[in-house]
Amino acid sequence: MYRLAAFLFAPLVLTLVVHGRLAAQTVERIRLANPTAEFPEPFSSIAGMRELSDGRVVVSDRLEKAVRILDFGSGSLREVGRVGSGPGEYQMPGTLLPLAADSTLLVDFGNLRVIVIGPDGRIHGSTSMQHETGRFINPQGSDAEGRIYFDDLGSYSGPPDVLPDSAAILRWDLVADRFDTVGFMPRPEVRMMSAGGGGGRYGVGRMNPLEARDAWSVAPDGSLAIARSDPFHVEWRMPDGRAARGPEVTYEPVSVTDEDKEEFANRSAMGGMYTSGGEVGGRGYIRLPSPDAYEMVWPEVKPPFTRDGVRVTPEGEVWVRRYVAHGAPQVHDVFDGAGRRIKQVELPAGRRLVGFGDGVLYLVRVDEDDLQWVEQYPR
Repeated sequence: MYRLAAFLFAPLVLTLVVHGRLAAQTVERIRLANPTAEFPEPFSSIAGMRELSDGRVVVSDRLEKAVRILDFGSGSLREVGRVGSGPGEYQMPGTLLPLAADSTLLVDFGNLRVIVIGPDGRIHGSTSMQHETGRFINPQGSDAEGRIYFDDLGSYSGPPDVLPDSAAILRWDLVADRFDTVGFMPRPEVRMMSAGGGGGRYGVGRMNPLEARDAWSVAPDGSLAIARSDPFHVEWRMPDGRAARGPEVTYEPVSVTDEDKEEFANRSAMGGMYTSGGEVGGRGYIRLPSPDAYEMVWPEVKPPFTRDGVRVTPEGEVWVRRYVAHGAPQVHDVFDGAGRRIKQVELPAGRRLVGFGDGVLYLVRVDEDDLQWVEQYPR
C-alpha cells in the first residue's frame, strides 16, 4: 500500500435531523429545462464523476481509458495519470468517490486496485482491492472522513448451498486499515458454478435484470440511506445508532415490454466477477459472456427503483431513480433526512444523472454519434 494518510483527514461533518413516521404525500414534479453550462469537449463512456470544492469536475471515461479534470469556466481539461499497471497508472477507470481534503478515490478494475487522486490532479497512491483478509473491496460510497463503504459479498467461503440470506455493509478506514460493520442488506440470489478440476467456484446472478432489490448510499457524515423496494420507502441509519423510517411511497407499477428486453440485450453484458481460486483464472476479475435477454427471468412489472439509482447529495438529500416506461425521461424521487419524499425531478429527454455539486447537478447527454456531453443544471 502506498502512503495515503496525508489525504484523508476529516472536514466538517453533516448533521441530519430525525423525525417520526409520517403519512405518504403527493409531491411536486420539477421538470428540468435548459442547462446552465455544457462542457465543450465530448466523452465516449463516462463511468464516474465528482465535483471538487473549487468547482472543477473529475471525470473517468472507461472506453477512452482516461481520467480528466474539467474546468467549466475556461472550458479546459487536464489529464490525470496514464494507462498502464505501474505507479500513477490505471487500466479500467471507473467509479469516482470523494475523499477528505478534496482528494478523490478512483476504482480501477483493470488492475484490481483503488487509487487516490489529490486535488493537485496527481496520483498519490494505490492499494489492492483484494485485501489480505480475503475481502474483495468494491467501493460503493464514501464519507467526509475518507472512509469507504461496500457490500461484503465477495468474501464468503462456506458451502454454496448454504449462502447466508444477508450480506454486511462494511466501512473501511484506509489509514488504519480497519473494517467495521455498519449495516446489512438482503443477499441477491446466486447460483454457484464450478470450473476445472481445481473446483474453483464463482457466483452468477440468476439472470433477472429487473429483480426488485434494496439499495443504499452514504451521506457525508457516514449515515446510510437505504431504499427499500417492498414496500417502497427510504430508511436512514445514523452512525450513533439512531434510525428514521420514512412513509411508504405508493406508485403505479410499469409493465415490462419487449422494447425493454431488446434494449437490455443491446447495451448490457454480465461483465465480470471476482473469483477466489481454483482453475477459474485464479484469484482475480474475469469476464463472462453476454446473456441472451430472452432466456432471462423477467417480471411482469418493473420494481419501483433501479439498483444503482440511489444517491445522496452533499447536503443529505436522497435521490432515488425510478423505473419508467421504455423511452420515457428519467425521474428521480427526492427524500429528506427523515425519509420523507419531498419532490420529484424529471430530467430532459435523453439525459442521465451522473453526479452532484455545490447547488448543481450533472447530467450526460448522448448525441446521434453516441458521444457523451456533460451538462450542468441548478438544483
